[in-house]
Amino acid sequence: MKKFYFIFVFFSFCFNINTQLQRVEITGTLVDLNSDAIANAHIVNLNTNMGTISNSKGIFKLKVKEGDWIKITNLKYQQKKLKITRSNIKSKTKLIYLISNVNLLEEVEIKKRITGFLNFDRIEKSKDTIPKIDSLYYDFSKMDIKPIKKVYTKADALYNTDPTMKNAPVTFAAVSIPNYRLIKKRKLRKKLTFKVSFPDKLKQLLGERYFFEKLKIPKDKYYHFIDYCSYVGVEQLYKDKKYVDLLKILLKESKSYLLLQEKNK
Repeated sequence: MKKFYFIFVFFSFCFNINTQLQRVEITGTLVDLNSDAIANAHIVNLNTNMGTISNSKGIFKLKVKEGDWIKITNLKYQQKKLKITRSNIKSKTKLIYLISNVNLLEEVEIKKRITGFLNFDRIEKSKDTIPKIDSLYYDFSKMDIKPIKKVYTKADALYNTDPTMKNAPVTFAAVSIPNYRLIKKRKLRKKLTFKVSFPDKLKQLLGERYFFEKLKIPKDKYYHFIDYCSYVGVEQLYKDKKYVDLLKILLKESKSYLLLQEKNK
């Protein structure tokens, strides 16, 4: 009886391990914060490098297993990475929310005149607040300065006797603390701005004929294709001016992209 129980437990254990190792096809849905479907997003399983594209309803199908990481990219939305959980495998579904780049840019919008240092940055307030503070701060008309005139110090004597003191410039020193949060937001804003403008910069560099005639990318799919290639680091290659490597990757990815487009028709 014990032997039979041991064999049963052993085979159950092996079955569970085999089930975990096998990848199953799940159905995912991509929506924004308004629950609107996100079409033409590129979804890739980072463990297998297999990818797919969401349809007009934001739905996609992808083979995954527990513990796999998937990456979702779309030019209009913030990139996202997710880990597949056991519940995803059991339900064979995955609902994913993406944040619009427009919302993110608005969130980190910064005034041009802000310096990045706390001593010089002024938080915007209502129009009548600052004038009131300034007028109170600089209004000496009600101040009794008679006691001050009676005070005679060594500094006063030095000022009156040393002719160089009267022409000495007024100086002050201020210790400024960098606003690291603001600096971080600026970097993020710069990164997002580059991501939005990158497809046009790349087209200007290589020319439309390269993409539409040589690579056979449909004109209405150009931006989607560039977003599709983002996971292989085309933006960084552009920044590093490694144009030969960039051309090789674009050629390679164009073939898989066109096959995927044909498959999803």
